[in-house]
Amino acid sequence: MAHLSLTRSDPDPGSAAPFDRARLAQWLIFAITAALMLAPALPILLQVFVDRPLYSDGWQLTLENIGQLVRDERIGRIALTTGLFALFSVVIAEVLGIAAALLIGRTDMPGRKVMGDVLMWPLYLSHLIFALGWVVMYGPSGFITQSIAQSTGGAPWNLYSIAGMSVVAGVSQAPLAYLYCLYGAVRSVDSTLESAARTVGAGPLQVLRKVTLPLMIPSIITSTALNLVIAVETLSIPLFLARPARIDTLSTFLYGEGIAASNPNHGLVAASSLLLMALVGSTLIVQRLLLRQGHRYETVKGKGTRPMTLGLGRLRWPIAAVFATLLLATVVVPVAGIILRAFTSFLSPLVPITKVLTLDNFAKLFADEANVRAIWNTVEISLLSASLGTLLAVAVALVIQRSDFRFSGTLEALAYSPRIVPGMITGLGVFYAAVLLPPMGWLRGNIGIIVVAYVMATLPLALGVIQPAIVQIGRDLDKAARTVGADWLGAMRIVLLPLLKPALLGSFILLFVFHLKSYIIAIFLMAPGLEVMGVSMLSLWTNGDVGPLAAFASFQIVLVAVLLILARVLFKVKIYD
Repeated sequence: MAHLSLTRSDPDPGSAAPFDRARLAQWLIFAITAALMLAPALPILLQVFVDRPLYSDGWQLTLENIGQLVRDERIGRIALTTGLFALFSVVIAEVLGIAAALLIGRTDMPGRKVMGDVLMWPLYLSHLIFALGWVVMYGPSGFITQSIAQSTGGAPWNLYSIAGMSVVAGVSQAPLAYLYCLYGAVRSVDSTLESAARTVGAGPLQVLRKVTLPLMIPSIITSTALNLVIAVETLSIPLFLARPARIDTLSTFLYGEGIAASNPNHGLVAASSLLLMALVGSTLIVQRLLLRQGHRYETVKGKGTRPMTLGLGRLRWPIAAVFATLLLATVVVPVAGIILRAFTSFLSPLVPITKVLTLDNFAKLFADEANVRAIWNTVEISLLSASLGTLLAVAVALVIQRSDFRFSGTLEALAYSPRIVPGMITGLGVFYAAVLLPPMGWLRGNIGIIVVAYVMATLPLALGVIQPAIVQIGRDLDKAARTVGADWLGAMRIVLLPLLKPALLGSFILLFVFHLKSYIIAIFLMAPGLEVMGVSMLSLWTNGDVGPLAAFASFQIVLVAVLLILARVLFKVKIYD
């Protein structure tokens, strides 16, 4: 650490205590985080117990909103539907994700790298776009559905059902289960355990089932909890696939009573939001209880190991064919359907595609100033929120991991609290906060209100990238800076931040992609001039403009693809390795 020019001098015993800028910075980080995390939650809680919208004058305390929720006959049915949808979609996501992690991460299945990349596609797309692809190809009037119906005399499936939307949600959430299981267990299992099983005659599939799979339990629990949270709060999939069949989930109920209603029932919406938060919170509590015995599954110790590749023998090609067919039908075909619909006036197996090719959908899309404005707004919001979110995340992570701040544990709990607040509820809470709290009110009417909401909601996502990188950096480095006179702030800036550049860039790219495709958080914050791509696409769907919607979705797919390619080529950053 010879490059440090800082020197330590003994303070004069008779002088005043020196100004501690490090402690001030830590308190400032704590205050900002606490304000951001609590700002959306407290107004929602207040709205539950008042008799009129918070923006109205003269409201009084009441319990009628809770009573209305309890008396509403729809709530029990909606809660049951939400539970079934979440359960089925998580089972599908986990089965597909675990199978992919085992086959791609530990076997010699042909084409596993390409199939792993294809499996990740739904992670880069919003649920809205993915649901659109399924409707275009597998809906009642979908291209594939009608093609099969011509030869069989009837539709082979009903996409507009709980089962249908569970399949779509399950496939869209499978990448998360795949990533957690791949990196949390499959690639870190001690190969000696599997070798021992092979020496006593176990075949490759038996090894995967009896040795590798049981060691994946902590990763399965974590990914299951996360996918349950996503399933409970997802909006576009049940909106596209369940609403036509008059099926509601909690998210579509909130949307219908809040955004889509001409006279929103704010009290009922707020009370329903608490119910949704309770479901999410209970899921995370169960996850924490189940992971208490996580040390029982430790297999990686001080001695380095290299995961062995299990040979599938004669099953290599049959398993690869089955898995490739599954990915083709559930991922590639829906994405291809979106792009195909974007370049056609309509899509039907009765008419050759060459006769309906057109660019009119793109012409209509870009002729609307609101759509163009939505694109620029989304890019600007994504850049600002990704930058500020990464900056806040690294500041919070450094206080948690590398300081003696008294309330670092509380800070960590606050920073991860958005995990129990679904995105739609965050947007609703920010809307209420902008009414009640002057600092938030100053942001109303400009993109700043959406940027703040995005930073609030995605702080845990950024911390998930940055905190592990900090843990991997030895404490001796910043301690050395401290011994030659640097305070905590100087040591973090001179030593830690340069070493964290790859993690910071990875966090920025991840947040930018997430915000680019996000719309649920912004749905309660929309106003003329504040359009974002996701909400504009939702409006196109509501109006029945499927062609321009497909063009918009195709544009966003290309935008995300270009961003990921540039991140990989120019900055060597990948969402997953």
